[in-house]
Amino acid sequence: MQRPLLRNRIEDVEEVRMYGPGGLHPVDIGDVIGSDNCQYEVVHKLGHGGFSTVCLVRSHGPVSSHFALKIIRADVTDINELRILQHLGCVDGLGHPNVVTLYDSFKVTSPNGTRQCLVFPVLGPSLQDFKVVDALPAPVRLQICQQITSAMAYLHDRGICHGDLTASNVVFEIPDIQSMSLDQLLELLGPIRTELERAALSGLNYSSLARARIVDFGQAFFANQPPPSLGVPIDFFPPELCFGYLPSPKSDIWHLACVLWKVHCSAFIFPTFFEIFEVLVSNAVLYLGPLPQHWMGRFDYEKYGYREPGIEQVTTEPAVWFEDKPPEQSVLGRLSTKAPHLTACQREEFVKLLRDMLAFEPDNRLSAEDVVKRLNSPAFLDE
Repeated sequence: MQRPLLRNRIEDVEEVRMYGPGGLHPVDIGDVIGSDNCQYEVVHKLGHGGFSTVCLVRSHGPVSSHFALKIIRADVTDINELRILQHLGCVDGLGHPNVVTLYDSFKVTSPNGTRQCLVFPVLGPSLQDFKVVDALPAPVRLQICQQITSAMAYLHDRGICHGDLTASNVVFEIPDIQSMSLDQLLELLGPIRTELERAALSGLNYSSLARARIVDFGQAFFANQPPPSLGVPIDFFPPELCFGYLPSPKSDIWHLACVLWKVHCSAFIFPTFFEIFEVLVSNAVLYLGPLPQHWMGRFDYEKYGYREPGIEQVTTEPAVWFEDKPPEQSVLGRLSTKAPHLTACQREEFVKLLRDMLAFEPDNRLSAEDVVKRLNSPAFLDE
């Protein structure tokens, strides 16, 4: 049901008003908005994305709880995330402990338009923050890998591909958050003084983080209805898409392998530094070996080729991509340096797992369920 906002402004609007890339979002600290299910009071800003702003809200009722309210830009009318999460809820209604839960949804109106609002649990930092990853104890890193992979298997089993599994979309739960008073929670989040600032979480003990959830289903899709490509950051981009393949569950497996590497190594497995897809492919070949021969001549230079002003674009693939020779660089060698918390046996098993997840041919990659089994095998759990 669509409801107007109940305005409750305070004087220092430059500090507390919620902004987003699409212009002013129609909420201020102290506003009460909601649906027939529940009313929510806006108490703080948590962050923003390309198409939304997220703020902390407190439910009104006999028992007060804290939630994250995601307010979608008014010009975004096709809310893919809502459709996907509602589908997951309709399939079995049980959810997964490592997939974000959609608690409520409603629309709000303002002079600037109508906006969809989604209500989620309040979550903490993501794997994108290297300080968070570095603080994780070794056993927790393995648990996080198991959790993320289990969540991916859950999605694939229900016909859903995430399409954007990156470090920033793996987010940690904040321990005991619902038992915190509002003052404690606000102290944890820290002040927000500029429109693009995010909650600092400076008081959070990163080593206490133990459970992660996959979030942001804005690019998710049904496996039998793949989009023409993906907007995933290049450091997680499946290279087969540059050669005419459509996104698929096996594209998710490439993302997943990149995320598992990030968990253990606090770095990108194929860093490119610039959004140049030829560099991504070259880096992958450097560590994985040659591309399939039948990919030759299929790189889509029109869509993915690098263009430098004033210089004629190259439209021929480098021969080295297809040369039948062993990889020039060792994934195991990098892992020994980047992940000293793993035993020698674990490192060997992890490299084998990565190679089976990062096969260039999508059909040759493991399924998410296969990865779950491998991560729980005695050889991998050897300490």
